[in-house]
Amino acid sequence: MFECVKAVQITAPRRAEIIELPLPALKAGDVQVKLQKTCLCGSDIPYFAYDQQKMLDDGIPNCMGHIVYDGSPVYPLPVGLSLHECVGIVTDSKSDRFKPGDFVLALPYEQYGFIEYLTLPEERIFSLPTGSVSKEEILLSQPLGTLLFGFRMMPELKGKTVAILGQGPIGLMFNTLVKRAGADQIIGVDRLAYRLETGRLMGADSIVNASDIDASEGVAELTDGAMADVVIEAVGHAELALDTAIDLAGYEGTVMAFGVVDYETVDRFPLGTAFKKNLTIKNTVGAKDGGYFLEAARMIHSSEFDVKPLLTHSLPFDQVQRAYELFVDREDGAIKVVIDFESIV
Repeated sequence: MFECVKAVQITAPRRAEIIELPLPALKAGDVQVKLQKTCLCGSDIPYFAYDQQKMLDDGIPNCMGHIVYDGSPVYPLPVGLSLHECVGIVTDSKSDRFKPGDFVLALPYEQYGFIEYLTLPEERIFSLPTGSVSKEEILLSQPLGTLLFGFRMMPELKGKTVAILGQGPIGLMFNTLVKRAGADQIIGVDRLAYRLETGRLMGADSIVNASDIDASEGVAELTDGAMADVVIEAVGHAELALDTAIDLAGYEGTVMAFGVVDYETVDRFPLGTAFKKNLTIKNTVGAKDGGYFLEAARMIHSSEFDVKPLLTHSLPFDQVQRAYELFVDREDGAIKVVIDFESIV
C-alpha cells in the first residue's frame, strides 16, 4: 500500500534530518501502526545532544548505546533513534488481537520509534481508550506507566516528607503520584523557576530553587533539619544528581533513583554518606508490562490524573530539529514537546 515512509535520522551531534525508507513487510503476529502523536523524553536526549563519535573514540562506556562500535564512523546514527512515546492507528495487522482502525500505544524496541509507520509484534502494542481527553494527553500514558512500574517499590508514603529532585516531566508526574499516596509534605527541587511553578500545580507543597540556594540547605530549612523521608532522583543523564539525592535524605530514609544513568560507572557517588545514614537505595527502569500502561491510560482518560500542565509545545513532524532543540535546551518554558505525525502529507 505504501512504498516509502518518513523517518528521522540523527546525522551529527544536534542534527536531526528527515529521510525516507521502505515500509517493512509484516510477519505473523505483527501489527503496523501509523503514528499520530509522539513526545520527546529525557532518555532521547543523549542521542541528539551528545557527540557519540567523540565519546566512543575516547573510550567512554555509554550504556545509552545501542550503537555497535567497530572503529568506523558512527554517524549517521541508526534510523529511528530516538523516540519511544508513541500513539497511533493500526493500519495493518497479522494479529488476532488488533484490527485496522484501533487506537493504540506502540512501544518501539530500544527507542527506534522515529518512523512514520512502526511494525511491531503484538506484545508491544496496547489498546487505548478514545474520547474524553486529547490524543496528546493519552500519549502520556507511556511515561506515566513507567512511573507506576517504579512506584510499586516505594515505601509507605502516608504522612511522610518526600523530596522530588528534578521538576521535569517525570518529577512533575511524581509530584501528583506522591500526593495521591498521602505524603504529608512534597518538596520540589529544580534550577528552573517555571518548572517549579508547574510543580506547585502538580502537587508540590514547597519548592526549592537550587539556582538560588543549595538544595540541601533548602530542604533542611523546610524540614527543621530532619531532611526527607524519601527522595526521588528524577534528573538523570549528564546532570545525574544521586549525590544530591543522598544529601537530601534523612536518617534511614529511602532514595529512589529514577533518572536515567548514561554511563556504566558513576562518579560522585557518596557511598560513605549513604552508609552512615543507613539509607535504602532503589532504582527502576524498563517498564514493559502492559498493565502499567493500561492503568496509566485509565487514570488519564478518567481525569484522575491531569497531565495538561505538562503539554507545553506541539510541533509538526517537519520541525523535528526545532522540537529537539526546544526540549533539550529547555527553551520557551518547554516541559513536554509533542511531535505531530498527523501533519505529514
